[in-house]
Order: sequence, then structure tokens, then C-alpha cells
Amino acid sequence: MNKTNIHNKKYVITASIAIVVALALIASPIVSMDDAFATKKRKGNVAEQSISQSQSSVQNALCASGGTTFLSCNNVSFQNQKNTGNNALAQQGGNGKGGNSGEQSISQSQSSEQNSQVVSGGDTIGSGNNINVQNQENSGNNALAQQGGNGKGGNSGEQSISQSQSSEQNSQVVSGGDTIGSGNNVNVQSQTNSGSNAAAQS
Repeated sequence: MNKTNIHNKKYVITASIAIVVALALIASPIVSMDDAFATKKRKGNVAEQSISQSQSSVQNALCASGGTTFLSCNNVSFQNQKNTGNNALAQQGGNGKGGNSGEQSISQSQSSEQNSQVVSGGDTIGSGNNINVQNQENSGNNALAQQGGNGKGGNSGEQSISQSQSSEQNSQVVSGGDTIGSGNNVNVQSQTNSGSNAAAQS
């Protein structure tokens, strides 16, 4: 065999080995960086739960009459909310930077705005009245259990049950005759809550 060919083959083999080693050295730190990046992205367990009910009403009435105004320009609003749903959450082993974090909320909200105006040249009977009735009932519960929050954030839990009602009423009556059963604002609001918040952390 020619010595020149043997020398060329050794050169090719040596060069190939050098390329493989170089690729291995380049790829090695890339793999390590991916593992480190994945570790930093671990943020433990995070959960949010909510049950929400909302109602809103806006009513406007305007009457102008040259004679008698009877049963006119009345605003009536009925709002009712009932919740029996529950939020239940269990978290275990939140060993990341954030540990275990849970938020639970049950909320009910109602709002009403009523405006009535009557201008009558004669009698005004049963007109220009605002009536608002709002009712809220909640029997839902928030239940949270957290165990093993060994991360930087440990165990963190927030729970809330809220009920809100608002009413705004304005009535104006101008009558050239008698005013009977008119220009009245009636507002009835009721809230009942039998729900509870329960949390266990260890």
C-alpha cells in the first residue's frame, strides 16, 4: 500500500475524531443550560377559583300631560340572586419558588338606578313611582387544603365571600291638580349568607 494513502487515511480519521469531540464539547453546555432553565421555571402550585353573580338595572321615565296622568311613568325593578355552588381546592408538594398559592372567592353584586319625572296639567294618580326589590342568597362554601409548601412562598391562601347591593332613586312630580299615590321611591334589599371559608395548611 502506498505510504501517501495511509498518511491521508490517518489524517481523515484524526480530523473526524477532532470534529466529533468539538461537537460534543459545544453541545454539552447547551444541555446543561436547558436543565438549569427548566429548574428556574418551577413556580409551585398556583390556583384561582371564583363564583360571581352580577345584576345591573338603569330605568328612566318622563311624562308630560296636559290633562290627568294615571298610572304612568313608573319604574319597577326586581333582582334576585341565589348561589349554592362551592369552591374546593387541594394542593400538595409545592416545592418550587412559589410554594402553594390559592385564591377562592364567591361574590354577588346588584345595582339599580331609577329616575322618574312627571309634569301634569291635571291630576296625577299612581304615577312617577320608583320601586326596587333586590335579594341575594348564598350557601356556597370555600374549602382549601394545602400540604408541603416547601418553596420560598410556603403555603398562601386567600378566601372571600362578598355581597353588594346599591340603589339610586329620583322622582319628581309637577301637578296642576291633585297628586295621589305618585312620586314615591320604594327600595327593598335583602342579603342572606350561610356559606363559610375553611382552610387547612400543613
